[in-house]
Amino acid sequence: MLPELADLGSQAELTGSLTEECIRKGSLELRLPQGIAYRLQLTNTGSGVVLSGSAHAQAVTECSRCLEEARIDLDADVECYYVLRPRDSELATADDEVVLVGVDGCVDLREPIIAALVFETPVAILCRSDCAGLCPHCGADLNDGACGCANEVDPSHPLAALRQLIQ
Repeated sequence: MLPELADLGSQAELTGSLTEECIRKGSLELRLPQGIAYRLQLTNTGSGVVLSGSAHAQAVTECSRCLEEARIDLDADVECYYVLRPRDSELATADDEVVLVGVDGCVDLREPIIAALVFETPVAILCRSDCAGLCPHCGADLNDGACGCANEVDPSHPLAALRQLIQ
């Protein structure tokens, strides 16, 4: 822990960056060409240290609809509670996110920063808000124009007869 945090109520500010090259959310891989920038505040509460602040990263991945490159800015609030003594960890409820500070006084700030960014990552990332995606029949990029195959009826498709109802 930082010497500035020795007294109850003392605070310390940390700004910097992590040189993470990518993070994952399920099968989604987000490349981070500029890493992760953070601004954090640590506060000694007596039994622990409260971490709060923000993190920012620009991520590059594939568009969920057309598979072209998509860029997204990720901004997240970072929060964590570090328990200083093992007996104080018993005070934490199941809903609290607490981490026990090691005997060497060190904590890993990387984990709550990345977790906050992953939490803020949308399920579907688009290259643009009006992305038309790919044709489900031929795979053509519909952003380049209509492919023409959508009007063709596959008579062997189980629901082909329903098409007659909407014509």
